[in-house]
Amino acid sequence: MKFLKKIAIGCFSATVLMSGSVHAEAISSDSVMQTQAAHYNKQQLIDMVNRSDVQSKLVSLGVDSNQAISRINGMTDSEIAQLNDEINQAPAGGVVGAVLTVLAIIAILDLIGVTDVYPFIRPVNS
Repeated sequence: MKFLKKIAIGCFSATVLMSGSVHAEAISSDSVMQTQAAHYNKQQLIDMVNRSDVQSKLVSLGVDSNQAISRINGMTDSEIAQLNDEINQAPAGGVVGAVLTVLAIIAILDLIGVTDVYPFIRPVNS
């Protein structure tokens, strides 16, 4: 019985020593909203690249849409938010589709290093 007591105390001591410290904190709704907004903005750009009219324009410019999507996935949340803000602030009307397509193409060309219009986009080869 004495032997079992020593083993139990030894196991308990080892558990306490190995457990270390634990830190927990509450997650704010603001941080959850920012994460969701960043994911939504990234998905908006990817959806735009996946549109057939944008893909045909990319092909005519010699840009692979898969490379553009992988570069979009490599952008930071602030870069994506800034690009989406510029796209969403385009004037309304019949030219919105053309403006969005041009902005997206310029952004994609920036991504692959052909142009340098948006200072917040880093080329793939840099």
